[in-house]
Amino acid sequence: MYLELAMQTVGKAIDPAMPKVIVIGGGIGGLTLARACLDVGIEVKVYEKRQLDTMLSGPGGIFIQRNAMRIYRILWGGRIFNRFYEQGGKILKGGFSSKIGHPLYINSPEFVGEEDLGVCLLRPELQQILYEALPQGTVQTGIAFKSFEDTGDSVKVYFQDGSTETGDILVGADGLYSKVRACLNGKEFLEDPVYSGMCCWRGYFDRGNIPLDPQYSWMEYWGRGNRFGYFDVGGDRFSFYAFNNSKVGGNDDAVGGSIQALRQIFSDYAQPVPAIIEALDNKKIYRDDIFDREPLSTDWGKGRVTLIGDAAHPVQPNLGQGGCMAVEDAFEIAKLLTLRVNHEQIPSLLRQYERSRSQRVTRVFNVSRQVGTLGQTNSSIGCFFRNWVYKLTPTWLADLQFKWLFDYQPSWEKVVSKPDI
Repeated sequence: MYLELAMQTVGKAIDPAMPKVIVIGGGIGGLTLARACLDVGIEVKVYEKRQLDTMLSGPGGIFIQRNAMRIYRILWGGRIFNRFYEQGGKILKGGFSSKIGHPLYINSPEFVGEEDLGVCLLRPELQQILYEALPQGTVQTGIAFKSFEDTGDSVKVYFQDGSTETGDILVGADGLYSKVRACLNGKEFLEDPVYSGMCCWRGYFDRGNIPLDPQYSWMEYWGRGNRFGYFDVGGDRFSFYAFNNSKVGGNDDAVGGSIQALRQIFSDYAQPVPAIIEALDNKKIYRDDIFDREPLSTDWGKGRVTLIGDAAHPVQPNLGQGGCMAVEDAFEIAKLLTLRVNHEQIPSLLRQYERSRSQRVTRVFNVSRQVGTLGQTNSSIGCFFRNWVYKLTPTWLADLQFKWLFDYQPSWEKVVSKPDI
């Protein structure tokens, strides 16, 4: 039913006076940008190197917090917004606790004046909803980006299979190892990202008889050099994640698989952590190392080419805001493209977008690293003082560390100014 509705309701009629946008990458940022473009009559094509079934997959769950949900309330007449709430779990009361379950910092939606802080979904379900919000043919899968040529009045994109596409704007939404970003720098591949010093396990579990505290929709437990968290993704299912300080490139083969590794690392954690680990399926646990990149300057692109999401500003997953920043990027590009400008002004328009986003995404990057450093503290004395400071800090004061994230208020009408020629 939803797919049929998506095919019938594609947004405004395509305006030939508007620029044509080519997007590389079919993740949350690329698919959201496509929907935003269609809503305002902009022709758009998304190219994804993965096959469709792989694109519509992903490990564990994802937070779509209130700042990003405000955008989905606007897009496609609110249909994506409604589907997210139908499918996922609301972000309600939650916070940080010690590994033995003593609360360190607890917040609730009231601290930003909302009934909830957004919604959490399993990644495959999020991808499916976003894909179904686009008309057939918008997304081309199994086509890998190779390079581009900016001719000054258009941009020509070359793919690995020998095919090409020409448009007015190229947007790299192709993640941490972005090929578009590499080409912008005259390289075939990007330099290595920055290793955080920790790896992460992700997956999901059914609630069953696990002793989860019903007053929390999410919780993260802090130990010494490791953390364990869970959050509601709807349908009596929960996603989990676990961090551990480790050398890059590790795996769990030597200890007999991921569940055994998690048992050993979190053996001194209080319930519900042991019960969650025992409820997991080894085949459905995904482990990877966590990387980010230092923020770019205020200019992320050149000419008719720009970047969004992890291609421009990858962050550690400590705030649940990585995907949200990609959603904000996507909306802000589409909003600026609604300006009636000459095609020669497009490069200036894209630089305006990048500069308008630079300060906010840099702040997310810095705070995310700070939270990760605190959560992964590796010394006994460091953990003691961390927990002590959090417990003694008034909740209203601790809230200020995160409250600014929810100040973002998207609107199609709020375009600052036309770019200079």
